[in-house]
Amino acid sequence: MGYVLIKMERIGLAYQVLKRSSEIAPNIAASWGNMGKCYLDMRKQQEAEACFRRQLKLDPKSVMALNNLGLIHQQNSENGLALEYFRRVLEIDPDQLDAKINTGFSKLALYQWDGWKGYNLNIGKLEDRKEIIYRGEDRWDGSKGKKVLVYGEQGIGDEISFASCIPDVIRDSEKVIIDCDKRLLSVFRRSFPEAKVYGDRYKKEPLEWHKTEDFDCRVAIGQLPEFYRTKDEDFPGKPYLIPNPQFNVQWKALLDSLGDKPKIGIAWTGGRPHTRRDRRSVTLETLLPILKFPAHWISLQYKDAEEIVEFEKKHGIQIHHWPHGVECYDYDQTISLISQLDLVISVTTTVVHAAGAVGKECWCLVPQKVMWRYGIKGTKFHWADSVSLFRQKGKEWPVYDIKRKLEEKFERSH
Repeated sequence: MGYVLIKMERIGLAYQVLKRSSEIAPNIAASWGNMGKCYLDMRKQQEAEACFRRQLKLDPKSVMALNNLGLIHQQNSENGLALEYFRRVLEIDPDQLDAKINTGFSKLALYQWDGWKGYNLNIGKLEDRKEIIYRGEDRWDGSKGKKVLVYGEQGIGDEISFASCIPDVIRDSEKVIIDCDKRLLSVFRRSFPEAKVYGDRYKKEPLEWHKTEDFDCRVAIGQLPEFYRTKDEDFPGKPYLIPNPQFNVQWKALLDSLGDKPKIGIAWTGGRPHTRRDRRSVTLETLLPILKFPAHWISLQYKDAEEIVEFEKKHGIQIHHWPHGVECYDYDQTISLISQLDLVISVTTTVVHAAGAVGKECWCLVPQKVMWRYGIKGTKFHWADSVSLFRQKGKEWPVYDIKRKLEEKFERSH
């Protein structure tokens, strides 16, 4: 019953059932494993780890316990330890899919680029990585000279980041078609004129171009690095998206009208609840030492930033928020605004990938427990040379490091 309730996402009730089960029969390993999963869903990691260790003690070959202990270490950015647990799983069951996928994530966090193979095993297995089959064609295997359809299968930040591989596909293929998020249609068409670009990847019904376009195979955009980013030197780090020239003129005029101080874009929340918004986001109060720097601050928040009003009342610091630039459906506007700023400061969100894609200098606040794409150490962001990483230490965000960097950068420019 507890297991079924977990599947129904009734976590509170599942926990109560499993807790009672473990009291009645404390030597049933599966009860402890399922209770551990409840604790993970409740964001109680220490309690979850204790349950999985209890499960492993009762059943030393429990694939579930080993996998989940590895996942906890992975979420804590302890990827070396995580890999050891996933290795033990695969010794017991060489075909265990979750362990292979999680091995991929941990390897990528450690800059071991053969991790792409595991990373891409979840295509078609997860809601966030749906596989699109247009008319029964095969997946692309990286062969040159093909007519390839590239489709987006994740969020637009991922799609922007992985689009750095599209010039490689165009170089190696007879023809390239791109089916992207509609919000990226304009900028992709401008940036990749050699490809035919559509923005229909969320439409389930067959479209006319699905029948008439000539292509041999399909590939998820997130799979492209498996073919083109297999060592550090493969990451060019250079701009590859072209902002809208007309929007550029408009944004430049608006920014120039603010005055002579630096125009700095800022984003302080990122992600959704299941992609760890709680770890990735900060408050404006946290950023106060940075925001006291004499600059024109421009919000790059993708939603209504109602906290700006209270922050300005309290501290007298104005943050400009223009919904037509950042809450709009066409991300072409946001990309253009970013390209006209003097600097971007952002948490780990789409803004970082957009800044890197147009070559805009960006300082990224990286949480201590970080997603794989930012790696576990260093200031270098492999995907873009214009992005520098500022890492959280313990519970302290590096706001004073950024404040000093601001003073150095703009005092030197004056």
